[in-house]
Amino acid sequence: MKFKGLFLAISAAITLSACGGSSGDKTVVGNEQQTKANASKPDPNKPTPVFSVEATLINDCSAVPNPTVADVIFHNASGQVIASAKTGADGKLAQALPENTHHVSLVAKSIGGQTLHTQLYTLLDITNTDYGIIEFDQKPSCDCPRKSLDLSALSASQPDYYISGFIGDDVPLKAPVPDAAYFCEESKHTILHISNEDYSDVRGGLFNLEGDGPLELTDNDFSSPGVRVNIAALPFSKAEYPESRVFLSSFNDKEQLSNHIILGANPRNKFIFPDLATTSYAYNAITEHAVLPGFDMYTSSATVNTIADDGQPASTTPLLFNSAFQNAFEQFAQSMADPNSANLFDYDFSGVDPRVNMVAITLLWEDTANGKVRWEVMSKPQATIPDFEFGTSVNTNVTSVEGIEINLDVAALNFSGEFDALRREFQKGDAGNVYTDTSLLKGAAVYSFEIEVSE
Repeated sequence: MKFKGLFLAISAAITLSACGGSSGDKTVVGNEQQTKANASKPDPNKPTPVFSVEATLINDCSAVPNPTVADVIFHNASGQVIASAKTGADGKLAQALPENTHHVSLVAKSIGGQTLHTQLYTLLDITNTDYGIIEFDQKPSCDCPRKSLDLSALSASQPDYYISGFIGDDVPLKAPVPDAAYFCEESKHTILHISNEDYSDVRGGLFNLEGDGPLELTDNDFSSPGVRVNIAALPFSKAEYPESRVFLSSFNDKEQLSNHIILGANPRNKFIFPDLATTSYAYNAITEHAVLPGFDMYTSSATVNTIADDGQPASTTPLLFNSAFQNAFEQFAQSMADPNSANLFDYDFSGVDPRVNMVAITLLWEDTANGKVRWEVMSKPQATIPDFEFGTSVNTNVTSVEGIEINLDVAALNFSGEFDALRREFQKGDAGNVYTDTSLLKGAAVYSFEIEVSE
């Protein structure tokens, strides 16, 4: 089995939609590439580079990743297997890089319930040999570890106030429902705030979630004045975007302290607390849905906007689907639909916006041999992805798949260095969960496609 054959049907349909109804409607200017093996001989005087990586497995029950055993596959430029190895029980591998290695894939498998999960992560065009942590998310979801609140003292002193900042709706302190106020303990600390009816008094507090028993709250715990965020200044909060979404997140260095969705006109969560957090962001996005023959396509444009201490966001220019973007997407779709190409994808999104510095592709499907499969590839804006082989790590005796989904993210992240360094920084963020350096997010913009085969 070559993966390209499994995706030809959906790729042909995507091509028709991308080109406005026919793949021959317009000429697409692209750089068609064929991957070729590097025939150069290694320098005998140059030491053999050592490739190192660590594989971890994360689930919804804990922010702490666990090491996992993964197959490590070394590919030549055409995607063929040169050699393979396994990480140890500690999830780590360090070995000499095989000659003519151009790409490296990690394959991890796990069982969730009665379902086999196979996850692949491919490192394209490797130039650095230390790739840090690759995180897989395959274990089944579970109920979050709850931390409950004791609101009795706060309710007695401020019965006309509301408390906000935990999972669920705001809770009126006049008659709090005991099960309505709780946390999922993802961080060690969190920000809560209280507000009166007309928002003339909005105060926040920083709370430690460690330890057993409920968190007892009093009015004295809330001493930091709230600053209202100017939501109207965000790029998608204008009247022409009535369905836009807004999330406010605050961090103290690498620890996330709060994350709130802004729902309609309710202003209770439209506050930040500069005395308690070092950085706050507003995530603002719009999503559109198109029902096309054989599949559903969702597109979204999102921005991350840094919020100043006075509540004013630094508005980020979004990525929009302009003519350059359409041309690049057509090239992407047509390359996947070309049965004569030896590559799975050829694309060039570098002309969409000079800020674009990363493209991420995720392919998902289910088959009888490999179970539920997830394959992730991150690349430069312009890249060629060969139709990879994975040896015995992935069962190739498959003739049909179900639940095909293709996700494409075109991203402009806050990074000015080489792509290999950007990829490592991005992986650190993935592996860090809520404890992560958020500098990549400052002024970031992402345009995403989510394409699903209709049932």
